Amino acid sequence: MKKNYILFLIVTLFAWTMSAQVTLTQSNDDTNVTAGGVACWASGIGEYRDNSFFRAYNLSDFGVTEDFGITSVEYGQGSADEGKIITCNIYTATSDDLTTATLTLIGTADHVSTAADDLSLISVALTANIPANSTIVFEVFAAGAGTTLGQTFFPGINAAGENDDSYIMAADCALTAPTPLSAVSPSDQYVMNVIGDILSVEDYSLSNSISIYPNPTSDIVNIDVSNAISVRSLELYNIIGKQVLKNNGASTLDLSQLNSGVYMLKVVTDSGSLTKKIIRN
Repeated sequence: MKKNYILFLIVTLFAWTMSAQVTLTQSNDDTNVTAGGVACWASGIGEYRDNSFFRAYNLSDFGVTEDFGITSVEYGQGSADEGKIITCNIYTATSDDLTTATLTLIGTADHVSTAADDLSLISVALTANIPANSTIVFEVFAAGAGTTLGQTFFPGINAAGENDDSYIMAADCALTAPTPLSAVSPSDQYVMNVIGDILSVEDYSLSNSISIYPNPTSDIVNIDVSNAISVRSLELYNIIGKQVLKNNGASTLDLSQLNSGVYMLKVVTDSGSLTKKIIRN
């Protein structure tokens, strides 16, 4: 009996560890925001310009060798005016050298700033599925306000050090492409993190409770679950991680209008989520 209990404990711990969320960060201190970094603006008259702040992450550098499902992003807010809208963008990139990389937009989400969050870490829900072996780029975009004043944003930084470059792009300040921040303000190091799950690792209890068929399919995919589980949503992603279908609380998905190919189906339940590869004939 004792041996069986130990085996159960090992399996439980293994499943919990493998399903834990992963944080991608290039900051030695990925939590604390101690100051505001530079941004492009006409400081004399207070007019704010378009600013993009970037970080890049090679999945393999973090030991992630499977598909990766982003659930949220975090960025430091040095200071922001009340109501300033910040757009968080996720891309895949051909390289982590953003001076030459080609970026493909995968997901986006907005956040409305409040000055009460100055010198803190902001968390924004953002869903995107990233193929294995990809390079992820996280952009924090603060739009220019023209002649309207009181619409500034300055990214949060700390001095704990970083493992790779931060980048800034601001055309009105002659930075027409992502430029390493070390060439602009060497002491600035953005606090920017990407949070997510390793998609190819299954929750073993859910795997035994959810049946997905037929697979391959030319049209309808059925999802059967045990009586103890309720489906909250079905989310289908293409191979570049873009969501192409979503049904809330449904038990089927109709793929008939999609192109043939490989997709990832994420079944979100009240007991967790399960991701399966689906082939559309």
